[in-house]
Amino acid sequence: MFTGVSLTDERFRDGLSLHMHVETAFCDRVTKIIDHKMFPVNDGGENANVTEDVHDCLVSVIRCGLLCSKLSPKERIRIEEVVKELNWARVKLLK
Repeated sequence: MFTGVSLTDERFRDGLSLHMHVETAFCDRVTKIIDHKMFPVNDGGENANVTEDVHDCLVSVIRCGLLCSKLSPKERIRIEEVVKELNWARVKLLK
């Protein structure tokens, strides 16, 4: 949802997946994979409207998505941790 890229996008061939695409950009380049409709880019190709708080929230939400979508169920995060992480992101964003 945050990337604006479909699971069936043609770039996901030869073993590459949306999960891997996001994981490789996490967390240093998270703004590079965010859908530009959410945060338009400036002339330098950067998301000009992404403040530090917004960036931290995006990292938190995307981290949850990555941990919830691990291939092995044993590697997935517990829902209690997801709720805690998302609540933290909400509080940080709305402060």
